[in-house]
Amino acid sequence: MSTGATAIYLLPYPELSDPVNVQADIKSLADRLELVFPSAGFEYLTYSVKNSSGATIAKGTPVHITGYSSGTTVAKALSTNAITLPIIGLATGAILDAATGTVMVSGIFSDIDTSSFTVGDILYVATSGGLTATQPAAGGVAVGQVAKSHASTGVIIVGQPKGNGTWGSLKAGLA
Repeated sequence: MSTGATAIYLLPYPELSDPVNVQADIKSLADRLELVFPSAGFEYLTYSVKNSSGATIAKGTPVHITGYSSGTTVAKALSTNAITLPIIGLATGAILDAATGTVMVSGIFSDIDTSSFTVGDILYVATSGGLTATQPAAGGVAVGQVAKSHASTGVIIVGQPKGNGTWGSLKAGLA
């Protein structure tokens, strides 16, 4: 467990003498971020949209812009259809057809079912919409990363995860 902490926000970090427990350390950081970010005023960035898809868009679904009609219109994104990419974010709740809703563009997405993922998984747009931890064969941009795996109180950090994607792709190709 992490025993060090930053001075201002008290964010945990492991000391050299700490035992290695990646899952607990990431969970501890995610829990602390849920407390710190709102008080700092930057928990998330959202955008109001209107569903133009002809069907309900489920909570956590990646969406793309389809146009503008008294507001930005969106529909579900599919990794197999380049026209639906790039995405602008994830629906923060179910959005009925022709209704308005909110999309999280970046930030800490809490209270979402992430039980089918593991902490640290990088998430991509799935072939049938929704999210997957398996990068699509045609590539695909990362949507976010799982910070807490849970059926009802899961956490996804929305935004493109940082790192060296080229090196990761090269390593995967050599395997």
